[in-house]
Amino acid sequence: AALKFGPLAESSSSVDGGDAEAGKAEEKQKPQAVKSLQLRFLLVFWLLRCADWLQGPYFYEVYASKIFNGAPATLAMISRLFLTGFASTALFGPLVGRMSDQYGRRAGTLAFSVLYALGAASTKSPLLMVLLAGRVLSGVGTSLLFSAPESWLVGEALKTERGGDYLGETFGLAYAGDSIVAILAGQLAGAAAGSR
Repeated sequence: AALKFGPLAESSSSVDGGDAEAGKAEEKQKPQAVKSLQLRFLLVFWLLRCADWLQGPYFYEVYASKIFNGAPATLAMISRLFLTGFASTALFGPLVGRMSDQYGRRAGTLAFSVLYALGAASTKSPLLMVLLAGRVLSGVGTSLLFSAPESWLVGEALKTERGGDYLGETFGLAYAGDSIVAILAGQLAGAAAGSR
């Protein structure tokens, strides 16, 4: 009996398969506006994350090389500097989120760049208060880094035809690529440190 229904089953599956194939082909045609949005977001996202990966590991070395009141920086002092940055992120995170909502996620992303640059520039100073201020700025920047770019993407995707359909894909690409960016940033930073 199974042999008699075999051709019928094959023909019905090929009809269903044909409909499924047509649906997949239609799904695969991603709108150009979505492709453009993904490209803009991913390039900026990976660049921002690269900045974070590049500077993070080397702050300890920078702080350990400082002299405060004629004495080398102690482990306790370096720990306080790092804790200042973490506390700043926790303390200012909710405020930064509200301000980003009020003034725009793009402005929040640009503010991250300025704050991170100022935080990194502060490491050139021999003054403890400047270093502490730099850690506060970097902490606020970290709050922006982990909220503004993604929020901007969601807002833009919802304005783009079928953009919301591709948010999962875009975030998947962003965080898979972030792993690669972290490795490349580590290699780049190691090479730069080795060339001094």
